[in-house]
Amino acid sequence: MSAFQSLHAGNSTPETRARAQRLVRAMVGKTLGYFEERDAEQIKHLRGHLLDLADGKVPMMHGQNLRAASMLLDRQSERFLKNYRAELQKSLHEDIAQVWPGMTQLSAPVQAHGQTLDGMSLSLIDVDEVHRILLLDRVAQRFNNRFEPLLTALSTKLAALVGDETVSLSQNPFRPLVLLKGFMLGWEKSELDPQVTEHLVDALEPGHFIDLEPLYTDLISMLTQAGVQATTVHRIRKAPSSPSNFAPLSAPAPLGAAHQATPTGTQENGSPVAAGPSVGAGAVAPPNSGNRPAWAALAPTGQQIVQQVRNFLQRLGVGRASAAGAEGFEMSGEDGDAQGHGSSIAIPADPALLQYLGAMQAGAGRGSQFQFLQDDQPEGEPAQHRNVLRQLRAQPAFQDAQELDRGTVDALAEVFDYVFADGAIPAELKVIIGRLQIPVLRAAMMDRDFFLSTEHPARKLVDTLASASVTWTPEKGEQDPLYLRIEGTVQRVLHEFDDDLALFTVLLAEFTEFLFECEQQVDVHIEPVTQKENNQEQLNAALAHADEIVHARITALPAHLPLAPFLKPFLAMQWRQVIALAWMTEDSHAGHWNHTLDIMDQLIWSTQPKTTSEERQKLVALLPELVRTLNTELDSIHWEGEDRGNFTRRLIATHMLAIRMKAAAPLDTQGAALEESAGEEAMQALDERRAIKLAEQDQSQMDEFDANAQLLTRGVWFEKVSPDTPPFRCRLSWVSPMRTRFLFTNREGFDAFVLSEREVAAMLRRQELQMLDQAPIVERALNRLMADNEPELRLQA
Repeated sequence: MSAFQSLHAGNSTPETRARAQRLVRAMVGKTLGYFEERDAEQIKHLRGHLLDLADGKVPMMHGQNLRAASMLLDRQSERFLKNYRAELQKSLHEDIAQVWPGMTQLSAPVQAHGQTLDGMSLSLIDVDEVHRILLLDRVAQRFNNRFEPLLTALSTKLAALVGDETVSLSQNPFRPLVLLKGFMLGWEKSELDPQVTEHLVDALEPGHFIDLEPLYTDLISMLTQAGVQATTVHRIRKAPSSPSNFAPLSAPAPLGAAHQATPTGTQENGSPVAAGPSVGAGAVAPPNSGNRPAWAALAPTGQQIVQQVRNFLQRLGVGRASAAGAEGFEMSGEDGDAQGHGSSIAIPADPALLQYLGAMQAGAGRGSQFQFLQDDQPEGEPAQHRNVLRQLRAQPAFQDAQELDRGTVDALAEVFDYVFADGAIPAELKVIIGRLQIPVLRAAMMDRDFFLSTEHPARKLVDTLASASVTWTPEKGEQDPLYLRIEGTVQRVLHEFDDDLALFTVLLAEFTEFLFECEQQVDVHIEPVTQKENNQEQLNAALAHADEIVHARITALPAHLPLAPFLKPFLAMQWRQVIALAWMTEDSHAGHWNHTLDIMDQLIWSTQPKTTSEERQKLVALLPELVRTLNTELDSIHWEGEDRGNFTRRLIATHMLAIRMKAAAPLDTQGAALEESAGEEAMQALDERRAIKLAEQDQSQMDEFDANAQLLTRGVWFEKVSPDTPPFRCRLSWVSPMRTRFLFTNREGFDAFVLSEREVAAMLRRQELQMLDQAPIVERALNRLMADNEPELRLQA
């Protein structure tokens, strides 16, 4: 029996486990290297496949998404490949950690999962997530069928490697689903265009993806050379309570253990501390005991407060914290990871302190000012403009509070400083959101996960209100529906919040529903504009495609059979439109597009001299149907009038000469010279259009503003600044499928204007469009607080 076959047996040794880990690590490296060597070529091949699919018989929107994906893979290939490689590595590591949890020192730490489906949690999965899982599974099945023999052999050897009694593809971390998941997550991580994700992933096929056969062959060979025999191993199963033969991924820290004093200088995580003992979970000072750290009585200001807040957040597990709970706060919850995410802090808030804050909240709800603010309130400045939390530390109720509560006050004060300093939030709404300081503090003390979890109900409500506030402007007035809804939501918190955090969830759901209804109204208002712009984009794309076809057909003619001069402007203008229209309607008129190309070839051939009687007879037979088809197609583009009459007469004369003459007529008339000149002008215009299109696709001269414009998605808000007009807040309400048109509107969907991607980049470059940050404001505040750059830590409120 191979040493690897006994990996799960009772006689497993550290040496055999280490050898297995090295082997799996080498297989991961082989896989990542194999993909990296081929991914650039894969993208090039995939782009061609997407265009082939788009030109086939697919629905219009499907085709547009495939073309958009092809374009983005070309223009953003470096960005995509970087994320693709990272997500592929992450997908492999996560799947290995789930399939073989005992494989230590191999995979990056992953959060604990409940029941999973290929690495995706089944708990609280929404419809979109289920759809993504089914999409991946459906696409992966094509690869499973294609490489079934190799996958079976590889899965069997991997089962033998770890001593599993059963062979299952789901226990093979190198299966196609994991590799395809890395591709999809790489695309989503690149944030290129989420609307095309489904059609892009669904287009992946074994024949148009990296060839996995050599990879699987190499992996099987690696296992064979290492002595892994694909034989079934029979053994008695252990009871679920039996100890594992693998060492745990990390030794758990004892809960409630007091943190030992660090002599001087630094903590274990490198943060500076004063000499003396740290407060451990088992030695937290009870409320009103008077036993508090010295820094609580110093009333520090400025940079000292920020540093203390940073240390406090690190000890909770925010940012770069070391093991959460190791410096004084007891953590509970089986799923808490090494950073404290998903954990809960088990220390309850002081009831007397909560009652004190409840009285303050009730006063704010009645519109009264806090007595302790009146003493130092600047004359003429309303209390709501002040950071109330900043002054709570000096109040008697907080003098002897436990460290956790004082730290919560200081940290939340810094968060609201960030809210008040955000220039994107109008001052009037800062006043309203500022009224949430006390109830949010109470919520953060009741549920200590406020700084750890983006799903904390009070935190989500603050984030959502702050983000929505950016879209309101003072010109709308205080009777604006959004203003009234934000104010009403805050008032309900002040009047109704007592001890049930579910109120925040209810209010968030109601406010989100309000925003959704507003979004629906905007969609109704902009639909006529988007339909018009979408049609124009399709027409422009079709015309550009027709230009390439006409140019290729004309340049391919042999030198001894040149194109008749009068046909050059006709093909470069009128027939170009016929081809473009046929390309746009191919879905409903299958074969029409190819028919227009055949007619163009027949037209060119019909104007060339006929040197044999057979050719002349063929022309005579062809002309009736050719003329009939030409008239039908020219009617479809509404080409009428004198120009069409002149063309028809010239065409008939040319056909008569083609039948009677064996060589082209010499250019010996003034009319022929004019035709030649018009033909050259038409060809020059065709070349200029093609050059402009190539310049639009050229990324060599692009800068960061062009790159930013390429990544913009619907919903982003901007301040439009112009020397001649007042600042105007506008929303990117729609982006065309091929990203040639960006529609900007106000919040209601009016005052619309359309820019191209290059025009957007130019305005960003000139700072005439200034992006407003609508990322969750609490997260931004915490990131700023945890930043390394000390001079930037202190926020100016």
